[in-house]
Amino acid sequence: MEQTFSHKIDLSRVTHRHGQSPDLEPKRQRAWDRLDDRERRYVVSVYNKAVIDWDLPFSEVRSAYERVLYVLVTTDRALSAEQIAYLLIARHYRNADITSIRKQLAIGVRQEHLRLVGHNRYGSTDDADEKLKIIEQQWRARRDASRVARVVRAAHAAGIESPDLSINPSEDERSEESTTEFAQESSPEDRFPGLTGEFEGSHESNAEERFPGISVETDVREDS
Repeated sequence: MEQTFSHKIDLSRVTHRHGQSPDLEPKRQRAWDRLDDRERRYVVSVYNKAVIDWDLPFSEVRSAYERVLYVLVTTDRALSAEQIAYLLIARHYRNADITSIRKQLAIGVRQEHLRLVGHNRYGSTDDADEKLKIIEQQWRARRDASRVARVVRAAHAAGIESPDLSINPSEDERSEESTTEFAQESSPEDRFPGLTGEFEGSHESNAEERFPGISVETDVREDS
């Protein structure tokens, strides 16, 4: 008998922080139970793929709609509502109702931020990328303004009237500026030592690299 696929992650040790959902592990398990074995393998391959090209912390997206866009844009994969719900909990510690996610997906299609890819899978468009880039630019501006204000206050306290604001922040300053989010470019191994997914990579074809057509996972479902 074939062994049921599992995800070796346990969120029960995650310390609750502001903006995160409490009781993460039971919620993660319920989200996992909603997926069939094939969907689990695919979502873990997405979970294990490091996020690149984005510095925007998840905590900077404020609405339920933006959170759904964030998952789809930063993973660059076509996902179902159930898979998005799982990644929101497992990667970002934020619980979301499936009905609400489906509502946000429908809004995204109407606004041309998302498009339906095959059966019950949604992928992001260039418009969604641009929307998140604007949010990222606004976050950078706030971060930089906060740094300037800190430098000016520290300089004035030291009797310096015109501090040099062109100097890049030190390692200590960059560390202080970091949010409670894990670095987006970090791997799951860095974020959860010893708690990586059992499934490394994806055995699916490259068709889903940017979902130019219907996903392999979806084809199987539609033919059945």
